[in-house]
Amino acid sequence: MIRYRIYSPHGLGVFDVGNISFLTGLTFWLGNLTALAVCLLGEPGAIGRINYLPSHLNRMLAVALLLGITVFLVWIWRSPRSFGTRQWPVRFPSGPVALLQIAIGIFDLGAAALAMYVLLPAGTDVGVFRVIAVFIAATLLGFASHAPAGLGVFDAAILIGLGGEHREPVIAALLIFRVLYHLLPFMIALALFGVVEAWRGMRAKRRLTPASSA
Repeated sequence: MIRYRIYSPHGLGVFDVGNISFLTGLTFWLGNLTALAVCLLGEPGAIGRINYLPSHLNRMLAVALLLGITVFLVWIWRSPRSFGTRQWPVRFPSGPVALLQIAIGIFDLGAAALAMYVLLPAGTDVGVFRVIAVFIAATLLGFASHAPAGLGVFDAAILIGLGGEHREPVIAALLIFRVLYHLLPFMIALALFGVVEAWRGMRAKRRLTPASSA
C-alpha cells in the first residue's frame, strides 16, 4: 500500500507496483540463498544450532541451493520467461539482470551481516562466515514469520546461533543493531514520507483553491 502511494503519482498502477514488489522480493531471495549457500560451504556447521542438521547435510543443502539457483539462471537465460495471464503477465528478469540481482542481494545482506559482526565484542570469538550464515538464516526465518522486521524470530535465531556462552554481549549487539539498522532508518523514512505527503496535500489544496474561488 505504501509503495502504491509512492509510485501511483508517476503513472504506475496496482499491477505495476506488484511487479516491482515481485522483482525486489526475487532480489532478496536470490541474494540471500546464494550468500547462505556460499557461507555453508565454508562453514557447514554455522547454523547447526538452528536447523539441527549435521555439517555434512548442511553442506549438501548448500550444494542443492547453488544447483537450484544455477538451474533457474539457465532457465531464464535461454529465453524470456513469464507467468500469469495475457492481461496480467509477471515477467522474470533476464539472465544478466538476475546476476545483477544476486550481486545486489549479496552486497546488501553481506553489509548488514558485517555490521552485526562489527558490533559483537572481540571476546565472543565468532568467525565472520558463521555470523553471515546465522544472520541470513535468521533474516529468512524472520521474513517467513511475517512479523514486522522479524521481531522476536530474528532475535531468537541470532541468540541460538551465536549466543552460546556469550548471550549477554550478543543481546547488547542485537539491541544496538536494531536501533541502527531498523529503528533509525524507519524514523528517517517515516519523516520523509510525511514531508512528501504534506507537500502533495499542499499542492492539491492550491489546485482546488482557484476552482473554489471561481
